[in-house]
Amino acid sequence: MAPLKDQKNSKTPSAEMPLDELGDLVDLENLEEFDLTSLEQIEDTSSQQTGVDDNALIETYEELTAKKALKFIRDHIKDYLDYQTVPNRRATDQTFRQNITHYLNKTNDLLKEIHAMLIERQLMSSWAIAETLIGEIDLTVSDIVRGDYGFTTFFENPKLLEMDISQLYILDYELIETLKAMRERVLTFKQIIQKDRLEDVDVWFETIDRLVGRVIRLGEDRAKLIGSYERISY
Repeated sequence: MAPLKDQKNSKTPSAEMPLDELGDLVDLENLEEFDLTSLEQIEDTSSQQTGVDDNALIETYEELTAKKALKFIRDHIKDYLDYQTVPNRRATDQTFRQNITHYLNKTNDLLKEIHAMLIERQLMSSWAIAETLIGEIDLTVSDIVRGDYGFTTFFENPKLLEMDISQLYILDYELIETLKAMRERVLTFKQIIQKDRLEDVDVWFETIDRLVGRVIRLGEDRAKLIGSYERISY
């Protein structure tokens, strides 16, 4: 995707920027003219730059280690500690869920703006898709806020397997990267609609829908992993 310029305070999103700051960087009203390439070109370019698969900006399991994932997460989320010790687990989980839901809500606000623009342009079938995605994100936010892990000893048991803790860092990493990918596409989609380039609306929604689905699956996998500790005894 072409880089977005003329951003507020001359900031550029980077791996060092906290996740909760990324949501307010882009001023769409003051963006310079950019090349509205096809969706396929945008997707291909993003994949080539990051080595991604299935539209999610993630590294392969072979390349990603828990240590690398943890460093990445800490670069994006302030106060993210670790899951190594019992005292840190609940605080880290809460901090992570707060940041993820904030970012999801920011992205959903953009989708609501897109929804309003589609209504204004009388694209009835497309605005119905937007309504569905908005509803799915709202439900996902509710699930993450609730943080229902069932009966689990995760927040009490000091004898957790290192392998399982490592997997949790990787899931948190993948959630962040998928959310970033989703927001980038939603931002670009909004700008394309503002330019009245409406021929690929359905394709854009298919891409965003895949990313929303991935966020849901990762959230469910994360909850299942934390909830699985009901089977672990002290």
